[in-house]
Amino acid sequence: MKYELRDIITFTTIARLKSFTKASESLNISRGVATTRINDLEKSLGMTLLARTTREVNLTADGQNFFNHCISILKDVANLDDFLDSYKGVKGTLKIVIPPYFSRYHIVPYLEEFLQKYPDLKLNITLTENPVNIIEESYDLQVRIQIPEEENLQVARLMTNRKIVCASPDYLEKHGSPKTPKELLNHNCIVFGENSVWKFKHKTSEKLVDLREVNGSVKCDNGEIIKELALAGVGITLKSASDVENEIKEKKLIVLLKDYEVINSTEFYAVYPAGKNISPRIKAFIEFFQKKLLSKKI
Repeated sequence: MKYELRDIITFTTIARLKSFTKASESLNISRGVATTRINDLEKSLGMTLLARTTREVNLTADGQNFFNHCISILKDVANLDDFLDSYKGVKGTLKIVIPPYFSRYHIVPYLEEFLQKYPDLKLNITLTENPVNIIEESYDLQVRIQIPEEENLQVARLMTNRKIVCASPDYLEKHGSPKTPKELLNHNCIVFGENSVWKFKHKTSEKLVDLREVNGSVKCDNGEIIKELALAGVGITLKSASDVENEIKEKKLIVLLKDYEVINSTEFYAVYPAGKNISPRIKAFIEFFQKKLLSKKI
């Protein structure tokens, strides 16, 4: 029995995407080539692997069993590639997924230095806030703000996303400055998405304040727009300290409620496929940005 690794990769890609067309686009081959590879594989194995319909492609019972074996084979191949890469240094293409807003302030400013340090490395960057199945879509890692639920992924902390309450001098001159978290309920607050629950802890007494009805004239799921609205004097907002660092220094935004700690803080993680041998490319990215971001004092 003889079959090619490329045929196994084609088969698993079609099985995951349930489409010859999508798989062909993902693998950068023609649909005809994909069809030929599957036909050759089925002929070599003496079994039907895929059940085709006009709408989608599904695994047969034999196909499912073979698919499970193929996943194990591809994991072994990936581990072998990582093992061989460790002898070649940091080379090749690192395929990553990062949030647009986070990347602008915490990744892009250091990319030139990172690429100078690893001149044989290339980056393929996708920008999205949403979790991506990095294994199925062949990414090396993704930056997320939550620890993944998937069991086949590992995480490395990159940065603490500390939050502050702030507003423009113009807004505060017109409406006054809140002295306690509860006074925010009397102000126009700019809310990020559905995150209308703002939590605080007094720095001295450690008393917790849980505001569940923070609202105002604007809700928005884009951090950049929220910052612009705050700068324009629209209202008070809860922002990542690192995102408004320059505006705070230039006094375009004023930090409020300094006696309280905002406990809405989150962590940014690098999420990557689990395995004994971490790719040198992934390891280089994580170690470089941990040194840059974990040490930031804002």
